[in-house]
Amino acid sequence: MTLRPEIAEVASVEPVQLYDFSQKVLFSPAARGEGYIKLSVTTGKKGATSIAHSHPRDEVTLTLRGEAILRAGGAEYHMTEGTAVRLPPGLDHTVEVISDEWVVVAAYCDECTLCRGSEGVLKQ
Repeated sequence: MTLRPEIAEVASVEPVQLYDFSQKVLFSPAARGEGYIKLSVTTGKKGATSIAHSHPRDEVTLTLRGEAILRAGGAEYHMTEGTAVRLPPGLDHTVEVISDEWVVVAAYCDECTLCRGSEGVLKQ
């Protein structure tokens, strides 16, 4: 078998709803049946918020456009264009969009086989 890169175009991906946000999942272990990292582009309008949540492994994000407030560990962090964030496993966090629109790229492995057993149950 010849290994080849897998290419995805953001414009061709249908968005799904995630909290108050629109998310385009480019690569997903759940959809592909294998792989380790979920990669997505998420967009939120002013006032969009997430519920408090955490991930069983690292999450890394990069803000492409706009501004948002990340609340984690009892503190607030201002995310603007070019801000990269690494959230450690198990850290509860929320995000609130404070600009007209916020666009962020995120990578995490909630769906990967490292995080889920053969029954699909999340391992903490």
